Amino acid sequence: MAEKAIVFIDGCWLYKCRGALFEKLGENNFEIDYAKLPKVICDDLANLIDEDISLVKTIYFGTVPSSRSGYNTSKQLAFYDYLDRSCYYDTHIHEVEVGLEESRTVSNWIEISLAADLIYYSAIPSVMDIAIIIGDSSNLSPALNRVRSLGKRIQLVNITNAVNEANDKRIYDFPTIYLDDHAADVKLIREKINRTCKKCGDSEETTWAGADFFCNNCRGKYRGI
Repeated sequence: MAEKAIVFIDGCWLYKCRGALFEKLGENNFEIDYAKLPKVICDDLANLIDEDISLVKTIYFGTVPSSRSGYNTSKQLAFYDYLDRSCYYDTHIHEVEVGLEESRTVSNWIEISLAADLIYYSAIPSVMDIAIIIGDSSNLSPALNRVRSLGKRIQLVNITNAVNEANDKRIYDFPTIYLDDHAADVKLIREKINRTCKKCGDSEETTWAGADFFCNNCRGKYRGI
């Protein structure tokens, strides 16, 4: 029987660490294939432990500037909507005041939210066997110890040379998977296709893979830009 896995993604950590993926491929920038990312990690883990892995769900933790700030959040909200509707993620998004996005306050919220979900899903019978954490788990030790006490196994996904291997062996059940080793696998390759505009019905060539497509003429008005 396949081991059931849930992937927990610290979105702020992932955004900050994209540079390591770019550097691995010698590129200045590229988009991550978020629909493919969880499967790439689960396949690597399956090969690592020689067991079948069934992906139960992927949970993404992120932030967005507060509505009180007047900041244009349309692109961020569209991205989170894409994760939710097209990649089938569960998205946990927290509003923060502008200027705090890089602060410890944001990190604390994500860590608390992630820790709460780790324990919650560990406590539900027959839902999760393995918790896969994509992010910095240095402040999650109490939650991770509780997860293990509930009989669950833990896999860390991080960036090369960013973790303490000695400490990891005391907390995690498997060797760390390094995301930068999979840079080529998670690089999004966009192909142009013809799609029909949801608003006016016109057909247009696009690389957009989201659930809803709007042509150039309708897009600005629809998004209120």
